[in-house]
Amino acid sequence: MGISLRNKILLALTGTVGGVVAVAGLARLAFFIPPQVLDAAVTCPAEAPTISRKTPLRVLSWNIQYSAGRNHQFFYDRGNTVSVSGEAVHQTLEEIAAIIRQFNPDIVMLQEVDRNSRRTQYVDQHAELLQKLDYPCHSTTPYYRVPYVPFPSSEHLGRVDMHLTVLSRFQIDSVTRHQLPLLQESRLRQLFNLRRALMEIRLPISDGGEFLLFNTHLSAFTWGDGTLTRQIEVVDQTVEQAEDAGYPWMLAGDLNSLPPGDRPARLGVAEASKYSEDATPVQRLISRHGHPVSPKRYTSHGPAWYTYQPFGEVPDRTLDYMFFGSRVEMLSYTVAQAADGPSDHLPLLMELQVR
Repeated sequence: MGISLRNKILLALTGTVGGVVAVAGLARLAFFIPPQVLDAAVTCPAEAPTISRKTPLRVLSWNIQYSAGRNHQFFYDRGNTVSVSGEAVHQTLEEIAAIIRQFNPDIVMLQEVDRNSRRTQYVDQHAELLQKLDYPCHSTTPYYRVPYVPFPSSEHLGRVDMHLTVLSRFQIDSVTRHQLPLLQESRLRQLFNLRRALMEIRLPISDGGEFLLFNTHLSAFTWGDGTLTRQIEVVDQTVEQAEDAGYPWMLAGDLNSLPPGDRPARLGVAEASKYSEDATPVQRLISRHGHPVSPKRYTSHGPAWYTYQPFGEVPDRTLDYMFFGSRVEMLSYTVAQAADGPSDHLPLLMELQVR
């Protein structure tokens, strides 16, 4: 008995839909596509102390450029380098650890920490820093985990596994990963691109309550498509919820956004195009929350707060920030501007007290 044209069409459609569903299922198995909220594993011995409202805390935030060092101009910065040697990675990690030891923070929040990436010879940078430093409590969550990136054409990135990391001398109750909006691009490109996240870290306070820390790294190379604005909206809503619930909180990270009053044009045409949104997205956070630098200070003393140094140059812009809530008192704030640091970003250090 023959199959009618109508049934043939239905069978074809069923097969197509089934194929799409199968491909989507395989993509979820092969690629890191996390839910909106995801708990992260925490390592912390029971004997680790809890923070006290009576004792100041030193918090360091740093984008360590996946410990690739400053001796190479990478393909995304108009260079050719894609991967570096294991020797270079280990040497850079030693330099990073030495700087962290020098500043002696109680809590360290890092961005761009490779754990199992081809470009850095599969060195687990989180584990190696733990060996070099004395922080009993720690956690990590991925925001660029792809089994194979077939780009650039000269040398494929291959496997990438890059994380946000926290190291702490004090007890950590829990760590939660919040998914942030993705770049405005095709679903296929999104599979191979970064999935930016907000890392929420909860620390118990000795006399009750919790101190909330937020660690993030927002999108670069958005070319003014509004992604940064959407990401900052989510970040702001999350810290505002912490504020409204009565928590002391602090936010730190690489926000890839110039401060208000800084003109992108001064960076030259190529660099200025990275910051082509009508208004700087970080303005929303600066106007609503505690921040160590006023807009006027950014304008009058800009170089003192620069946190990013392009390849072969001195620091020339601010991209990294720290913010805090009304139940946190800032005691001091420093941008560690070292001429030959191991990363293209500089570490930020804040001393604070939880109220």
